[in-house]
Amino acid sequence: MTHHQDIQPPTTLAEVLDVLTSNPDPDKKRQQTKLSAISRISTYMNRPPSDIPTSIPQLRKLLASLHPAACGVTPNTLSTTKSDLASALRAVGVLQDIESKSELTPKWDTFLTTVQSTHQVWGLMRFARFCSARSVQPADVGHNVVQAFQTTLDAVLLKNEPAKYIQSMIDTWNHVIGKHGLDLPRLDRLPSDRYLARPLTEYPESLQTEIVAYIDRLAQRDLFSDDGPDKPLRETSLRNTEAHLRQLLDALVTSGQRPEKLTSLAVLVTAHNLKTAFRTIIDRRGTDGLPSGLSNVAATCLAIARHHLNAPEDTIKALKDIHKRVATNPRGMSPKNAERLAQFNNWENVALLLGLPDTLLARADDNPTRRDSALAAMHAAALAILWSCPIRVKNLAGLDLDKHLIPVRSGTHTYYSIRIEGIEVKNGEPIEIKLNAHNSKLLHRYIMQFRSQVSQANGRALFPRSTDGKPRAPSNFGGELTRRVYRETGLKVHPHLFRHIAAKLYLEERPGDFETVRRLLKHKRHQTTMDFYASLSNQWAHDHYDKVVLSKFRGTSND
Repeated sequence: MTHHQDIQPPTTLAEVLDVLTSNPDPDKKRQQTKLSAISRISTYMNRPPSDIPTSIPQLRKLLASLHPAACGVTPNTLSTTKSDLASALRAVGVLQDIESKSELTPKWDTFLTTVQSTHQVWGLMRFARFCSARSVQPADVGHNVVQAFQTTLDAVLLKNEPAKYIQSMIDTWNHVIGKHGLDLPRLDRLPSDRYLARPLTEYPESLQTEIVAYIDRLAQRDLFSDDGPDKPLRETSLRNTEAHLRQLLDALVTSGQRPEKLTSLAVLVTAHNLKTAFRTIIDRRGTDGLPSGLSNVAATCLAIARHHLNAPEDTIKALKDIHKRVATNPRGMSPKNAERLAQFNNWENVALLLGLPDTLLARADDNPTRRDSALAAMHAAALAILWSCPIRVKNLAGLDLDKHLIPVRSGTHTYYSIRIEGIEVKNGEPIEIKLNAHNSKLLHRYIMQFRSQVSQANGRALFPRSTDGKPRAPSNFGGELTRRVYRETGLKVHPHLFRHIAAKLYLEERPGDFETVRRLLKHKRHQTTMDFYASLSNQWAHDHYDKVVLSKFRGTSND
């Protein structure tokens, strides 16, 4: 199929279909493959072809959101469908890779002959052709060339993320020139998308000392001090306090203030500084809406003004006004958690997640001596516990065989209870739960057969680290579980979301029974449960209205 340069390429997959139908591929099998790919992608996305853009960056993002489990196909089938879609887009002139057939210059050809590994050659070949087409030799490679290459990739890569491709290429380039001692420039890694504030060491020592003393006070590090809060803050809260101050300081310096002038918390924590810093942060983000973190920074400054600086009432009032203005969602579930919880409006997704522990244990049984199998069984046990008792990830990761697990023999079966003292729980409420027979059996299998393969070091942690047998770090373990769930099901679920899932599923069956949810999640206050989950009863109200009122007009009433 040929196209003139002045013909506008199709802008939607519906237009691609029209072009393919009007100018069919002589090879009937190849033609059908292209048409079928568009139909499948449309089905997977639950959108008509007319609603799917052919803009490569937009389409790449949509394709990246597809997961084999959610599409009901194997990973290989989904990958093949994406490749077939790329062929269809290439046939109608949407997808163009003009460097794919560029001849290598002699210097690039010589450079690639030094690369011994085939996968490394492939990792550098596209970049080599890109540079050759522009007469850029290996010795001339630098940041500007890499940036131009990334811009080109953004328009031609459909299945891979350009930034990841570039990073891999940079790593391969640096490895090759280092290994072979080539006199060529090393390339810097791509900067992280995450903005990092300047460290506290860039500010006056007097300010650093005061911040350390303030955080020590919050932690009650001096046992006999009469100063400080009634209860010591958790380590996470202490780290957040320092991070909030770093964000404030960094934004002020970015706005033009000199670091050496910020000598104390009294100088730093003012309404004027807060407004200046927040305007800088909002401008830097460059997106609509307030960054959610501003509310936390304002709250930290308000606490410092009240309890550390003993600031006058007019200062406190000014800071409170700022805090109110930037408070985005002071109570209840975050928008991101609400979005992730919406995945479970589909009962197929509930079934996928509910069946995942059994799926993982069955896979572990297929090859029980492999370490991968032991890790799969460990994740199965953790997920089974979260389904039975949606505890916080810190308590989950810290479970101890002797301290927290209570096994009870009944005939040939072993049943488990979990007991966690209130002092170990975030809100001080103790946790005690008896696992059902099914999850007790799964946990017992993990403990008896697979736990020793996860770590051979001495220790009594239920989920031990391989190095020393101590409990896995909550953040790392939570990340493992999140990645495992996504890899297996395509669902975005972190351990804490199990608490919201449990509340949602229960309230769908028992609308308005917030007291049971409060007890299940160990909330101290009924209002906390209401703040988070009252909105879940809205759908029940709509469904009830449909049944009681609208169904009568459709003639489907059961009355």
